[in-house]
Amino acid sequence: MATHQPPPPPASENLQEDELIQEVGDDISSLPTAEGWLSHYQGFWIPTQRMHGVIATQKYFQAHENDILLATTPKVGTTWFKAILFALVNRVRYLNPQQHPLLTNNPHALLPYLEGELFMNKNEVPDLTHLTSPRLFATHLSYLSLPKSVKDSTCKIVSLCRNPKDTFVSLWHFENKVSALFGTKVPDTIEESFDNFCRGVSLYGPFWDHVLSYWKESLEKPQKVFFLKYEEMKEQPTTHLKRLAEFWGVHFHQKRRKKEE
Repeated sequence: MATHQPPPPPASENLQEDELIQEVGDDISSLPTAEGWLSHYQGFWIPTQRMHGVIATQKYFQAHENDILLATTPKVGTTWFKAILFALVNRVRYLNPQQHPLLTNNPHALLPYLEGELFMNKNEVPDLTHLTSPRLFATHLSYLSLPKSVKDSTCKIVSLCRNPKDTFVSLWHFENKVSALFGTKVPDTIEESFDNFCRGVSLYGPFWDHVLSYWKESLEKPQKVFFLKYEEMKEQPTTHLKRLAEFWGVHFHQKRRKKEE
């Protein structure tokens, strides 16, 4: 039976540049800010420079029924897991390991961020019709802030979380590197940054609100949201790869599985 596909997003040539910039810009300018580079939006702290992409994603992204979305907070092993997801979903497509795209591409290029890359252009809505199915995307948005088309479709969501202590330490080093490159403001000491993290004022934080938004959905809609811990994946990769494959309705061939094990 054919599944209903939502209408395509408006073509970029039919959307006036000034209209898109003003429409999104008006929403951003009224948001509360912190640290000089974070904006408070729908209960979460998002980099102000990413806000155009966030709002444009919510307004214009149209999910397909077989899309796969990786949802994480920053610094929980996202790059590593992007490579795992791409390899798993395309394990039959690229049988020659010497021609595998992961050998020549950064995982971020293979699972682009919706709000951080695809919808960041202030002058147009991206044309995603050329992407092969299943389409793979990533996001740092909480479940509450996902586009309505994602929530209403049967597309799959994989959510990865990590021990908050390790997440914080990785985030601390990352934000200091970003500060050196782009001049963004960060607390002078790790103690101040830790206090902000605990209060929820951190990149895409509050951390626990973000994690729980996906965990709760995974309990209510296990056929749609797959919730996984970074530590569990490292300890038992084979077990959780099988679970992921079953989540997508793709089962490892018994003979091939024995060889892989």
